[in-house]
Amino acid sequence: MSTQPHNQPRTKLDSVSFDRFVQDHQPLTNGDGRLDLTGVTLITPGALVPLAALCHAMAKIGKSPVILTDDDSVRRYLLRSGFMSEVTNVARLEPHITPALALLHSQRQGANPMLLEVTRIKNGAALPELLNQIVWVLRYRLKYRKRDAFDVTTAISEICQNTFDHNSGTAGLIAMQVYGKGEGRFLEIGVSDDGDGLAVTLRRNPKNGPMRNDFEAIQKAIELGTSEHDDPTRGTGLYHLLQITYRHKGSVQIRSGRSKVRYRMDRQAGWGFSVAPTPGVHVALMLPSKAAA
Repeated sequence: MSTQPHNQPRTKLDSVSFDRFVQDHQPLTNGDGRLDLTGVTLITPGALVPLAALCHAMAKIGKSPVILTDDDSVRRYLLRSGFMSEVTNVARLEPHITPALALLHSQRQGANPMLLEVTRIKNGAALPELLNQIVWVLRYRLKYRKRDAFDVTTAISEICQNTFDHNSGTAGLIAMQVYGKGEGRFLEIGVSDDGDGLAVTLRRNPKNGPMRNDFEAIQKAIELGTSEHDDPTRGTGLYHLLQITYRHKGSVQIRSGRSKVRYRMDRQAGWGFSVAPTPGVHVALMLPSKAAA
């Protein structure tokens, strides 16, 4: 496992720069609850869903998150992406949004198949419709074969199921966005929760063996068959997600507790980082178009 320094463009909040964002704000320990997006002009699903999960985690400990923005496109995206709908009971956006603007964007939800709005996953009943949209995008916009598209969504399905199976009193969050055009298209999916995290859940099953820290828990979680449950049919999601992503030269990031591992599949290598702790497990997936293949 290699190590690599953080690289955070100031104007982009994604799964990489989110780590520095949490480090700078310390939102679970600082008292003002401010989540300052000033200077950010683009936010992607890999940061959008952990940010939503973070808002819910803050609310659980009595904090009231305030999201500050100075860019109209970001404000519109937070509305259009469904982010504000999912955090409206626990966080507020400043400058304040008008009810008319909120209604306008809520009416557009579901209209763009290339965008899967931030969606709360409380149980398996919510998954089929979400997964069907991802399959459609993979097949007809990124040109994946039917079998490969279903392989990707099967892995995503288990990761989503883990968000509510391994935690109580919480739920998962998922979002997707397609960027670029033609052969340059790529997809980004984020899946997050604000639950117990990998180390706590995996230690519930003594067959998983000792794990000294969050980094070792992530390494254990990507092994085939690793699960909280003593069930040979469980514990396949992260393992298969990495195998599929290797095959298609994408990237996967797994964040839990005080650690994160980012896998670059075109180089078949992973980089481990120490990060400011946040509750839950956060997975970000990026896959390129197969149009040129």
